[in-house]
Amino acid sequence: MIFYRLCMINFKSILQKIHLIWLGRILFFVLSTFLVIWVAMPRGHAYPFPFDLLDRLHDQLIKQRLISISEQRIVLVDIDEASLAQYGRWPWSRQQMAQLLKQLNQHYQVAHIGLDMIFPENGDLLGDQQIAQLAAARQLTLAQTFGFDRSQSMQVGQLSAAMPWADIPATPAFGFLANYSGLAAQAPCVGHIAITADPDGVVRRQSMLVQYGGKLYPAFAPVLLRCWLGQQGPLQAGGGKIEWLEGLSGQQIVARDGMAAISFLRKAEAYIAISASEIMTGKAPVAVLRNRLVIVGSSALGLGDYVATVLGGRTPGMLLHAQWLSKALDQLEQNQPVLVIGFSNIMTVWVALLLGVIFLHGRSNALRLSWGFAVLMAWLLWLGYTGQEVGANALAPLLGGVVLLILEGGLEWWYAQQGRRQLYLAFHQYVPPAIIDQLIGHNSQSIMLPHRVEITCLFADLQGYTGIAERLPPEELAHYTRHALMLLTQAVLDQQGTLDKYMGDALFAFWGAPAAQSDHASRALNAAIAMQQAVDQHNQGAAPDKQIKIHIGIQTGFVVVGDMGTPFRSTYTAIGDAVNVCARLQNLASLHNEKILVGEDTERQLSYSPLQLYGTVSLKGRRGVQQVYRLP
Repeated sequence: MIFYRLCMINFKSILQKIHLIWLGRILFFVLSTFLVIWVAMPRGHAYPFPFDLLDRLHDQLIKQRLISISEQRIVLVDIDEASLAQYGRWPWSRQQMAQLLKQLNQHYQVAHIGLDMIFPENGDLLGDQQIAQLAAARQLTLAQTFGFDRSQSMQVGQLSAAMPWADIPATPAFGFLANYSGLAAQAPCVGHIAITADPDGVVRRQSMLVQYGGKLYPAFAPVLLRCWLGQQGPLQAGGGKIEWLEGLSGQQIVARDGMAAISFLRKAEAYIAISASEIMTGKAPVAVLRNRLVIVGSSALGLGDYVATVLGGRTPGMLLHAQWLSKALDQLEQNQPVLVIGFSNIMTVWVALLLGVIFLHGRSNALRLSWGFAVLMAWLLWLGYTGQEVGANALAPLLGGVVLLILEGGLEWWYAQQGRRQLYLAFHQYVPPAIIDQLIGHNSQSIMLPHRVEITCLFADLQGYTGIAERLPPEELAHYTRHALMLLTQAVLDQQGTLDKYMGDALFAFWGAPAAQSDHASRALNAAIAMQQAVDQHNQGAAPDKQIKIHIGIQTGFVVVGDMGTPFRSTYTAIGDAVNVCARLQNLASLHNEKILVGEDTERQLSYSPLQLYGTVSLKGRRGVQQVYRLP
């Protein structure tokens, strides 16, 4: 927004304004066309699009097209909380699991069973034998999983049902978790259930083939379907495509890493889910399960494998297999479901959001052209996404115009608030509101970038915490710790310091960043004195075993401050020699029962020093010596 205003101030000529308008049009055309092409690609293609915004747009489009028509061909058998309450905690005995599977196979006469769980160790002999018999008879598809990260190099159990090596796109794995050897050796139908999420934590793709140890291992759902259909030959592949099933119209296209987009067709409630306890007791209706494909999994707390998908933040893993099966069965039966999508809603949001950006650079003529162009792009998006011809809702452009007018009035305000909001989100856990107000006029991104600055840092630690933790019950210990840290924290905030982190029974804070403070050394010392005073006041009315004693170290120096986190978690902190010296001073204070020890660099910056020379010391891990001061 700052760049836009500068453009409006500095480039006054009409010609240059027109250039800006046409630049916006061209950019809009390129991005929109690319989006339509991407969305219109075959749904099985895991296109490596780098923009998270488009991933979210894609998610919203998928949500709009999900249908609620009940899926009668697949049943999910859930080992839920009710099942555990009735039949005991997990893990169940192998004989109990065998009883559940036999009940499905013999009493309910299901078409085929997929077991979305792994048995890395053998159990009771009779139960193991019964499960192995079902697997050997190709009535049961078992699961195994892989680790796609180098840190996941475990090798547990015995892999089975491998394909010979072929030049096929596959996901490389570094470890595995499989069934124990006695079961794996007798199971011809085994597929992997490994799941990997996109950088934002949402699962949109799945590995169709895993490469490990010079062999290939197919996914769980295709193996289940092939075994049910009686197809025993190897998978056919070529040209980067895999023919998963004989008679399946088309081939599933996969990316070079072996990943393919998950075709979400139905809402979660469209699938029939039955508690395992109802299967064991025979209360479940036979007609619902007979000749159905069954996936056995769990939604119990601590047992179920939940992932985030377009269906919701807690999607059971077995539902992903069910979605793949639904798509494959639709193709086999040549009975694609009708996709009922709210087209007017899609077009309204699409038109309003895109034109809201162009409106900032446009005038009446450009705006009218943009309206027509955006409506056309929305129409192409609809046709490309669904592959159908549908009559447009005449109210959609009108609704889009209303949204656009609302955006026009609020967009300027929204942009103006972004810096304030970003600063608040970045620093509200570290600094008091007064400091945040000082930072509002700065560039929040530059503040978060690691940079060199002089600060004064403070470490404070509770004395004898280990012994206190040994004496007090956990609830009382939590209250004691919280109260003690609150006393220390209040002193930091009163001196407008930055609270970096808690480390168990310790606290680390600093002054001089993110907002500059010329008196950062004095503020740190004042905070330390206030901490000791607060502790003394607390101890006057506290029982002997509840008294608080702290030791503090303070040091000044140049460090690097900024966001030192990772893509998974942001953290604003300070690193450098001064921080290490500060920690050593605090440790020295603890060893010699000193309340506050201050480094010589801090003492030199104090306008008035109430300190006494403690001595010249050599700190652990550092060369040379330095003068250290104490508070009398």
